[in-house]
Amino acid sequence: MNEEITEEPKGLNKPTLYFLIIGTILFALILVFSLGQWKKETPKANIVEYNYYKFEEVGGLWQTNIQLDDQLFEAIFRFNPKQAENVSVKGNFTGFKKSPIYITFDPDVNKKEFTYLALAASELTLNVVRALNFTVEAACTKNETDTCIDRPIITCADNASVIYLVSAAPTQITLDGDCITLSGEGMELMKSVDRLLFQWYKIIR
Repeated sequence: MNEEITEEPKGLNKPTLYFLIIGTILFALILVFSLGQWKKETPKANIVEYNYYKFEEVGGLWQTNIQLDDQLFEAIFRFNPKQAENVSVKGNFTGFKKSPIYITFDPDVNKKEFTYLALAASELTLNVVRALNFTVEAACTKNETDTCIDRPIITCADNASVIYLVSAAPTQITLDGDCITLSGEGMELMKSVDRLLFQWYKIIR
């Protein structure tokens, strides 16, 4: 009587095969995860370099470090210098001879225009005090609204240091003696503001 001899098939045993399958699945999952992370990689920060200053865009604003009186501080702008360098500058400026500097505007504007005027006045005040070490006082060109009841009435015709804000085109800076007029429609007014600040900080020369 012949006996049948059965042999174990050569190759991988069951435990090894299970580990191989599990390992392959894990490798595939890791690969998929890695590819997904690569696609979601955070984009590089938007950076602009201008006259040795580095501007980084953060939340729609442009930040850089400026040194004044041996102190370094972070300055924030609505535009970077390349965006503001083409703002037209006309006239002659003899310098602010008196303090305070009056930041004035025509109160007879609509609500939307007033929003930009208020924003421009706020940012100018911060920078004038810090950069020029002048005191600043809010003013109006005429007294026709409640906003101007307790404010001085100042125009460029007065014997005073004046920054006159105009929320209307064209986007430009007009220099006249000791009065600076900044104009621009909507956010364009802020471009004129930043252009002036870049000049004061010697970023644009």
